[in-house]
Amino acid sequence: MSDIFPKKILKKAYFLMCTARALSHIYEDNKEITSKYVHATSKGHEAIQLAVGLQLCKNDWISPYYRDDSILLGMGVTAYNLLLQLMCKKDDPFSAGRTYYSHPSLNDDNFPKIIHQSSATGMQAIPTTGIAMGIQFKEKQKLSNYKKGQKPIVVCSFGDAAITEGEVSEAFQMASLKKLP
Repeated sequence: MSDIFPKKILKKAYFLMCTARALSHIYEDNKEITSKYVHATSKGHEAIQLAVGLQLCKNDWISPYYRDDSILLGMGVTAYNLLLQLMCKKDDPFSAGRTYYSHPSLNDDNFPKIIHQSSATGMQAIPTTGIAMGIQFKEKQKLSNYKKGQKPIVVCSFGDAAITEGEVSEAFQMASLKKLP
């Protein structure tokens, strides 16, 4: 395995996986404090989420859903910042404590962009597809000039139950039909 992935990346992924699991335990052990928010952790999803988060670049876009703490950690968001959002603190980098927990939005030049999230399962699929369409349009019109290896991709994350939603099917169809990034 270390022939494919440098040890440095494997160590970072393992550290972040342990961090995500520790956060899950903190949330569960302090339900009397954290239960004022509906929060489901990334428990059991850490590996795949970190695989996604560690590959995202600052030119990319992502629409995570409420169980994507590990993706955020992989992108470089700190556990401290996740806790700031959980406790609605003014230093929360997503909304200064003004939005529902696990509904991040981020417009920071050093991170992938995150649009504001809906609480309804799967609702992020259509707006995320729209972002991909916009990126593709700009590329076709030669309105963007990304260097090799910096061309943005768009990621939409949701749980398996969202697959049954009509808007998710519509988003899949459009993304496939238009070969969106």
